[in-house]
Amino acid sequence: MNHERARSLLHAYADHETGPIRRFFISRHIATCPSCLAELEAIQAMRTALRTNLTVHRAPPALAMRIASALPREAPPPVRRQPVRLGFAGAAMAGGLAGVALTLAVTRFTPQPDPLAADVLADHVRSLMANHLTDVETSDQHTVKPWLSARLDLSPVVKDFAAEGYPLVGGRLDYVDGHRAAAIVYRRDKHVINLFAFVSDDRSDASPRQENRDGFNIVRWRTGGLTYVAVSDVEAAQLMAFVRLVQSG
Repeated sequence: MNHERARSLLHAYADHETGPIRRFFISRHIATCPSCLAELEAIQAMRTALRTNLTVHRAPPALAMRIASALPREAPPPVRRQPVRLGFAGAAMAGGLAGVALTLAVTRFTPQPDPLAADVLADHVRSLMANHLTDVETSDQHTVKPWLSARLDLSPVVKDFAAEGYPLVGGRLDYVDGHRAAAIVYRRDKHVINLFAFVSDDRSDASPRQENRDGFNIVRWRTGGLTYVAVSDVEAAQLMAFVRLVQSG
């Protein structure tokens, strides 16, 4: 997480209004950023002072009555028309139809969760929190690729892009969306990029699709019978540049 993003979330962090993933990365940033640590301490000190030093005054009853009398009175409800009697069966049918209509409306307009994105994001964060980035740690692509291929029924793209600013760190075995997967690990400056690869249920090729979830960028695509998903907190343009390198490999 970059400095500006972490700084903008400090108030939410102090109020415990951030989720566990963002909280982890904000904490990691604060640990290495004296200015954000100082600002967080100032926020916490100010809120402690407000809670302990300000006097709480209760409004007198007369003031409450004046406020209540000044509020506009609620208009009387309109006269209802006599409802049509449907009987038990008709009412049950009407209720059922209303429930179906409501379900269709909610399904249509409520974004459905994406299990693949949630899965790779959880794996990415878990690999950072558990300090288990790699099973085989080396920048030698001729070591990482055979190691993964010998343990999985797939042969993912594995190349060292150090010259382009994306050095290879290593690889590990993982599990994504119900599939055994290869996780090829790269770095971009201080950021980690996890590149997941697994055998696709859909064997057709698909162009890269990018999304942002909880402050992380995720890019997925399919090629050669494999699904690839790259996830990191690097900027979106940098992650897309990395994806293009992988595709060219």
